[in-house]
Amino acid sequence: MSLRLFLNNLKLGRWGLLAWAGIIFLYALLTMSLYPTMKSTEMDSLINEMPEAFKAAFGWEGADFILTPESFAAMELLILWPVLIGIYAIFSSIGIAREVERGTLDLLLAQPVQRYKILISKFAVFVFAAILIASASLIGLIVGSAMIQESVDIVTLSLVLLEALLLVLAFASLTLFFATIFLQPRKSLLAAGILMAGSYILNFIIPILDPSISWLRNFSLFYYYQPQEIISNASLNGTAIAVYAGVAVVAFIAAILVFQRRDIST
Repeated sequence: MSLRLFLNNLKLGRWGLLAWAGIIFLYALLTMSLYPTMKSTEMDSLINEMPEAFKAAFGWEGADFILTPESFAAMELLILWPVLIGIYAIFSSIGIAREVERGTLDLLLAQPVQRYKILISKFAVFVFAAILIASASLIGLIVGSAMIQESVDIVTLSLVLLEALLLVLAFASLTLFFATIFLQPRKSLLAAGILMAGSYILNFIIPILDPSISWLRNFSLFYYYQPQEIISNASLNGTAIAVYAGVAVVAFIAAILVFQRRDIST
């Protein structure tokens, strides 16, 4: 990785990063501020009476829902966190395609910097940004819970955010792979958008359909992200970690291999 490229790209995207971190921080504050109201409405009884398909949509299936600050945060924020930050990941990871379209990548490649270092430096900026946004989310939940005089399990929430972060990194790596293949922002956005939306819809709609095709959910990356299990067991899902880490690493290596051999002038 080139530190100079990393810092330069970080500087260029700093305002967008701060905006996303700030918005997610405020979202976390708002989420926790609503907890006392929801607590007084017997929300847990209402959710437990829902069909399993609808409980799955809220990220709580296969077990009775118990309303706690952690479970409420999971249902209102953390279940949506990979989708929200996934959008940021997609737009951030097509940067290499944008530079090809603008013609600025030629100037960068003319410098004595190897191609793989360029790609690693750019992707490292997103990894740093995602970690910062995850930290802002956790801080927002902690501050929000303090404001309503409730305590939260910081370790459990951190584990949920870690798994969500790995899911987002998997989508970011896949988007980067698409960007190196197409070298066009629109095509890269379309491919990544279809992948993420399709994966989300697949995980959401399969439980509503025939149980005999429930195995199709295994092809959705969102299927392995189950915040309620982490909260209930206070531990990470090993399968989810293996799947997300495996997809991220394989897609990232594939992106480097494609970019190393790609003729940028075409």
